[in-house]
Amino acid sequence: MSIKALHREIMLSQTYQLSVAESKINAEKDGANRLYWRANTHRLTAEQLRDSVLAVSGALDTKMGGPSITLTPLAKRRTVYGKVSRYKLDEFLALFDFPSASQSAEKRFSTNVPLQRLFLMNSDFMQQHAEQLAAKVAGEADDTARIQKTYRLIFDRAATPAEVQAAKEFLAAEPMKQYEEKKAEAAKKEAEAKA
Repeated sequence: MSIKALHREIMLSQTYQLSVAESKINAEKDGANRLYWRANTHRLTAEQLRDSVLAVSGALDTKMGGPSITLTPLAKRRTVYGKVSRYKLDEFLALFDFPSASQSAEKRFSTNVPLQRLFLMNSDFMQQHAEQLAAKVAGEADDTARIQKTYRLIFDRAATPAEVQAAKEFLAAEPMKQYEEKKAEAAKKEAEAKA
C-alpha cells in the first residue's frame, strides 16, 4: 500500500474537507461532534502561528534544507529551521508552549496567558509583517477593495458585508497617520522625479 495514495484518500474525503461552521440541527443531535458533522477547531502550535504570519505577509522563505537560523523578527525561514538551544529557549517559542529542549516531552501543554496576546498585539515581529501586509493591499482602488484583498490573503475568503462595515469603522477611528504620511511622501517624490 502506498502512503501517498493513503494521504490522497484521506485529504479528498468529505470528512477531511468539513468546515467549522455550526449547524443548530446537527448540534442538537450531536453536540459533542462524535459523528464528525463539522471540523473541530484546534489551537495553532508556535511553528504554525509564526509560519502563518510569514506566509500572509508574503515573507515566508520556503527553501528546504540548510543550516538553522536564529528566530529574529526579520528571519524569513520556516520556524522548523530555527535554532533551539538546550540552555536558553527562544523567547517566541517559549511563549507559545514549545517544550524544553533539555528533556524529553511526550506532548506539548497548552497555556493561554496574557503575554501571548500582548505579543500578538505589540511585538516587532507582528508589526513588521502587518506593515508588509498593508503594503501588499495599498495599491487597491478604495477601502472596500483593500479590505476584501486583506480577507482573501488572511482568511482565503471574501469578507461579509458586516465585516467590511466593521473594518471601515475601524479605519475611520484609526487614521494610521504614519502610513498616510509615508504614502504622501512617496507620491511627492514620484511627482518631483517626473518634473
